[in-house]
Amino acid sequence: MWFLRHHDQTKLQAPVAGIYQDLPAAAHPQQIGLLTMQPTDTVINAPLDGDVISLSSSSIFLRALNGQRFELRIDTLDYQISCDWQVRIGDSVSPLTILGTLNGNLASITITIYRIDSIHAANLVTAAND
Repeated sequence: MWFLRHHDQTKLQAPVAGIYQDLPAAAHPQQIGLLTMQPTDTVINAPLDGDVISLSSSSIFLRALNGQRFELRIDTLDYQISCDWQVRIGDSVSPLTILGTLNGNLASITITIYRIDSIHAANLVTAAND
């Protein structure tokens, strides 16, 4: 008899309207790159259902409903780019939630979503808050 193993998988949605890009190398070996986009719109939506667990000027960490952790990172070479976050730590979010809005030249921005290995998640989230 075959038994099915139930996997809790999180479905991601594109956080911005834009052009898909090649995934960059992960900054940490416990990160798995899932999606990279160059935005064509200033609004950033939540890519999943979950909670905000950490926030910095260039990234936001989310915990999905099944406990998986994700980082949405804004990468740019232009220091004039900023994001006005509309959420705070502890907020519940869904794909309809506006996380923030980008200011500046969108052509120099990429937004990448990483899944974080649960064993090392606390270390990455703590480092992002420092």
